[in-house]
Amino acid sequence: MIRVARGATGFWGHDDAALPQVDVVAFKTACHAVARSIRGTVAEVAPAGVTPNFHAALITAPGIRSSVLCHEVLPVVAFAASPPRAGVPLTNFASPPAWADAFERGGFRLLDVDELSTPLATVDTSELAEAELEQVRYWRPSTVGELMFNWWD
Repeated sequence: MIRVARGATGFWGHDDAALPQVDVVAFKTACHAVARSIRGTVAEVAPAGVTPNFHAALITAPGIRSSVLCHEVLPVVAFAASPPRAGVPLTNFASPPAWADAFERGGFRLLDVDELSTPLATVDTSELAEAELEQVRYWRPSTVGELMFNWWD
């Protein structure tokens, strides 16, 4: 059974200790290492904010256009078939490409489309803080991916 880690929603309560933030410089460094390995470029890196709860990068190379998402709290990376659009739930996750191993070397865990599309009703959410569970009840994400990469405010 998949267990969703505390901080997966990006929320914490007023009485909870603040969650550590993923090092965005490490994410950018991994993006550039990946781009170099495929003779490509990092077209843009959009930082997380209040919304979304993830950093997004676009990596391009001949025949490649890949949207990479990095959770702002958990050191995980996911791939999307197209760039995220503000406020639109992410449902178009893609499997990590063969060249994505530079993210693992940078300390990130690659999330597969199977894990991200797992129905939330079938996963263990016992590690989530009460503030996170409140957000889940309000926003009602249907999959792990919708919970982890969101535009909730």
